[in-house]
Amino acid sequence: MNKFISFSGGVESSTMCILFGDKADAIFADTGFEHELIYKRIDLVEKWVQNFHRSDFKIHKVKNKQYDSLIDYIKYAKYYPSFKSRFCTRMFKIEPIDDWLMQFEKGGVELMIGLNAQEIKERTGNHGNKKFVQYSYPLADNNLSRTGCSAILKKANLYPNFPVYMKRGGCAGCFYKTLGEYMAMAVLNPEEFKIVEDLEIEIQDTNEKFYSIIKGLPMKRIREISKEGFFKPEEIYPAVNDMTPCGVFCNR
Repeated sequence: MNKFISFSGGVESSTMCILFGDKADAIFADTGFEHELIYKRIDLVEKWVQNFHRSDFKIHKVKNKQYDSLIDYIKYAKYYPSFKSRFCTRMFKIEPIDDWLMQFEKGGVELMIGLNAQEIKERTGNHGNKKFVQYSYPLADNNLSRTGCSAILKKANLYPNFPVYMKRGGCAGCFYKTLGEYMAMAVLNPEEFKIVEDLEIEIQDTNEKFYSIIKGLPMKRIREISKEGFFKPEEIYPAVNDMTPCGVFCNR
């Protein structure tokens, strides 16, 4: 049976590559709307496993067959994914993985899903339901919590120290991002924020009320208020002064 690791770039899926990369390749569903740091993360983990386990280890990137990226589909449909319509996950994550795995239908597939010991109690994973695919949860089976996974990654020097605007995964325009995360993204990564801002403007229907990813607050406005609202001097300067007697520029 062919074995594969479902890889997202986060804590659990990276841990599975460390633990099981000796006997399984990994699969990454690329929406084409990922943060650049995710693509760098793929290369980093892939090279680590190649050096530690086997030189032919590979993280296979799979994509939607019809649309080059989630951005292209959103522009075509003039419709943005939401809590009620998570077509992004179905079309650009689940279906591309299922389609790619079809080549192994005769021999069967084990797909390892990175749910930790706490998560397995609440959900069974977000994936397809192919009869020839056996979905397994090795982290939960081995009673590995997120804390345990983090400890393994830190020991291997592979812990993903992503910026605060990537708390909810690697998709740059994810509707799960909070206002605070988008504000942080506008300040810390203005180039990628601009991609989301431009997309929001392009999909508008001029006959209806302005649609905004964050309800009632367009990306343009978030960018305008981010500099004054994200970093607050009254919060930062006392912390700096507590750490060093010489001000902001010394003893960094």
